Amino acid sequence: MTNNFTPWQNPISFPQLLPGQLHLWRFSLEIFPAHYQNQRSFLSANELACADRLLDPQKQQAFTIARSCLRQLLAKYLSLLPESVEFSYNISGKPSIAAKNSKNLTFNLSHSGSMAVLAVTLDIDVGVDIERIDRDLNFQLLASHYFTPAEIVQLRGHSKSRQRRQFYRIWTAKEAILKMTGSGFSSSKPSALLAHDCCYGNIFFAANYVSAISTDRRISAIRKFNFSSGDKIG
Repeated sequence: MTNNFTPWQNPISFPQLLPGQLHLWRFSLEIFPAHYQNQRSFLSANELACADRLLDPQKQQAFTIARSCLRQLLAKYLSLLPESVEFSYNISGKPSIAAKNSKNLTFNLSHSGSMAVLAVTLDIDVGVDIERIDRDLNFQLLASHYFTPAEIVQLRGHSKSRQRRQFYRIWTAKEAILKMTGSGFSSSKPSALLAHDCCYGNIFFAANYVSAISTDRRISAIRKFNFSSGDKIG
């Protein structure tokens, strides 16, 4: 994974994505109630049905805003209206842009708590994961079930006060690799980092969150941007 990172920026104009680059977009899933229906207007009938099946209002809002922002951002890259972006899905449910208007754009989305992140690149398989740190999570029990012996040693090599964050660093790296390959998601944690020709690493996301990205080959630069569902980026 490249070390050529920019800090999180508020772009004035929409950035150009160059070959070999990766763009990360960070956004909140919180929204003023008056703007909620406008965000729903970007979603497809299937997406609205998925949102409406979620009985928890917070989960319904998180799903809606995540998909709305996904559509708004991809639409900028594709020169389309947000509601016109079409997706296809592999056998594991990983979405991609429908071939007819993909422009070789690849992406991956992750959200946790009240935040989300979108990774976008060209002709490169990508996976991204974020997790909000849960101070009540029994991370040692999970590590004993899902981490390799080497990863357990790595975890225990940190002071007790830092082991929780280190657990999330390993966990998100596993998730990012799984999401990059499209072979599984949160319901199927790997017992080890996959033996795959990929580049992966953790990135700073926000306080109380840990994030990681994975790509199937090295990238030249990572640019990081902030986005809001109300932003009008030219």
